[in-house]
Amino acid sequence: MVLVIGGIASGKRTYVRSLGYEDDHMSARAASPAPVLLALEESLRPGELDEQTLAQVLAKEVVVCAEVGMGVVPIDAEQRAWRERVGRTCALLAAQATRVVRLVCGIPVTIKDTGGES
Repeated sequence: MVLVIGGIASGKRTYVRSLGYEDDHMSARAASPAPVLLALEESLRPGELDEQTLAQVLAKEVVVCAEVGMGVVPIDAEQRAWRERVGRTCALLAAQATRVVRLVCGIPVTIKDTGGES
């Protein structure tokens, strides 16, 4: 699995397209058969991923997540908890990913590449 992270509008979807995926290969629902999961952070708003959903996420070829933990820390405890869930989930996914790419101003920066298949 390839984990693609980056700020809002940093070029994540464009990068995924450069890997050969088209828009119809992408979905924001983990249960979708699409090989690319978009907006993982939104899946974490209600709470932690259950085991079934986590397994679906790990089975994706590409997982895309906006970085939400950089910047001003929200006053709202629920927003802080969500940001922490996103960060911890990305750390868990990054540990299992074959490649982790961070988009900075549209430029892909490889953080991890084990040389495995995507």
